[in-house]
Amino acid sequence: MRFLISLALLLCLSYDALAVPAPSRPQRKGRSFKVDRIRRRVAHGPSALRKAYAKYGIVPTHFGLDLLDFEPIDPHQSSSTAVDDVAQPAETGAVSASAVQGGAEFVSPVTIGGQKVVMDFDTGSSDMWVISTNSPAAAQQGHTVFDPAKSTTFKTLDGATFNITYGDQSFANGIVGMDTVDIGGATVTNQAIGLPTQLSQTFIEDTASNGLVGLAFSNINTVRPQQQKTFFDNVAASLDEPVMTASLKADGTGVYEFGTIDQTKFQGNMVNVSVDPTNGFWQFQSAEFAVGNGALQQITTAPTAIADTGTTLMLSSPEVVMAYYSQVQGAVLANGVGGFIYPCNTQLPDLSVAVGGETLATIPGSLLTFSQVGVNTTTGQPVCFGGLQSNQGSSLQIYGDVFLKSMFVVFDKRGPSLGFASPA
Repeated sequence: MRFLISLALLLCLSYDALAVPAPSRPQRKGRSFKVDRIRRRVAHGPSALRKAYAKYGIVPTHFGLDLLDFEPIDPHQSSSTAVDDVAQPAETGAVSASAVQGGAEFVSPVTIGGQKVVMDFDTGSSDMWVISTNSPAAAQQGHTVFDPAKSTTFKTLDGATFNITYGDQSFANGIVGMDTVDIGGATVTNQAIGLPTQLSQTFIEDTASNGLVGLAFSNINTVRPQQQKTFFDNVAASLDEPVMTASLKADGTGVYEFGTIDQTKFQGNMVNVSVDPTNGFWQFQSAEFAVGNGALQQITTAPTAIADTGTTLMLSSPEVVMAYYSQVQGAVLANGVGGFIYPCNTQLPDLSVAVGGETLATIPGSLLTFSQVGVNTTTGQPVCFGGLQSNQGSSLQIYGDVFLKSMFVVFDKRGPSLGFASPA
């Protein structure tokens, strides 16, 4: 099923029919580049949920059930949860990306000072940092390490430090340098790069990635005493258009493209939604929802959301999650995995959420199952973990890949705004 962008008149709901007009486009400057994604390997819902909670400092409070007839799958020993575990050729583009175990991140090669390292792309943070020879020896093991001494363009940013915290168990801090960064052929000659001298165990153990490229707004960059710009902000002026698009497919393939909006990637009209960058995120209004063909309901706990490519799941207000799973046969909140699970053969309803004040985005139920997470020991039937989970009452809803993969999305620095359209 395709993602549906539906005006409220078509759904007989109380929305205005007009979309926010698209901003005018500047003179083209002849530059764009792509970052490709290939198929997923293993998806493990509880791991993805724990990572999302840690990133935003969310403390989970579960009042679910301890299920005697549920046996969770060990993701390190079982291959039965694999999703497209044989890598397929990437789509045409300058930079390939590979999904890592857990389905919680996608990584791509980045060249820093002539040295190629694999890093995470994240629209939910604004620091660029890489594990380097300045990092503790234990942190370097299993990683591709950046060596400033081998770069002819590296220089230390005297007196500068960075200290980014994604949650109580997820952090990186240390010194800062400037170097030439090349992503897909687009080059920034003086990009600020954090060189952590301390990292949380989370990043040390994640040997599939060697650092992060933050793509949110520069006002939450943590470099001190003077904040630094993100790679996106630095490169924007040299692009055809100051945009990044995300065309993420249901099977895990997809493309990030900077500098141009590929008209062949979507169909119909694009809805443009105003973004509030005050908090540094790609934040927009999302104050109403509907389950299946049900009535439109208000979201009162957290009526705003952020679009985050660095989070795998869709974390919504508890009222949305409870209302949704009340319509899913066999769904229970299970303490053993920390989220909602249900029989894998259950047909899920669609979920519609507001994007801005005028439009509903409908995520097909077929895209809302994240992965198999265990087995019902009584029936022998597989049990699945939902891609929609609670944000535990946080002030923001976090719309990650589960939300983003069902549409074509434009992150536009002009305005700023987000564009949503039905994928081609």
